[in-house]
Amino acid sequence: MRTRDFRLSLRHGLGALALAALMGCVPTSPALTGLTGITVNAEGRLTLVVAWCQQPPDRVIVYQRVNDRLEDQAELKAPKLSGSPVFLDLEKIPLGWSLVEGDLDFQPGRKYVASAYNAKKPGGTFRVSFTTAYKAKPTAGRILVQDHSGEQSDGVDVPLSSAEFVARAKHYC
Repeated sequence: MRTRDFRLSLRHGLGALALAALMGCVPTSPALTGLTGITVNAEGRLTLVVAWCQQPPDRVIVYQRVNDRLEDQAELKAPKLSGSPVFLDLEKIPLGWSLVEGDLDFQPGRKYVASAYNAKKPGGTFRVSFTTAYKAKPTAGRILVQDHSGEQSDGVDVPLSSAEFVARAKHYC
């Protein structure tokens, strides 16, 4: 009798596990809290631009795209932020910011993805993809974002003015 109970509970347990796995596979989107873009500052360095909706981000995460996977490149902790948008020099960490892990050693030919988030809230800003090649052909005063409304998996690069960037960020709230 014990064996039968064990099989029955094992069968129910496996069924529950399969149901939980199935439920976990249902696609869900984290809440978007703003927009991330990339520009080149006056010193010629890659600079992340983040505009948020309500609570400011306290972290920035940068991934390196390897084949179809995103691998951790760096995580930065922000000082207390106010006044959206914020510009973060990715090649020379500004005062108040700290590198939590990884490095900001960006290599030519590699693709990177960056976004910002608040560790106490779900979601984060809509991310931006970039390479170091952007430094060679920046559009003065423009912030690069990607438009993902078409069929291209990486989206289409769209350079925006600061005002256009802030206006577009409101659509990600």
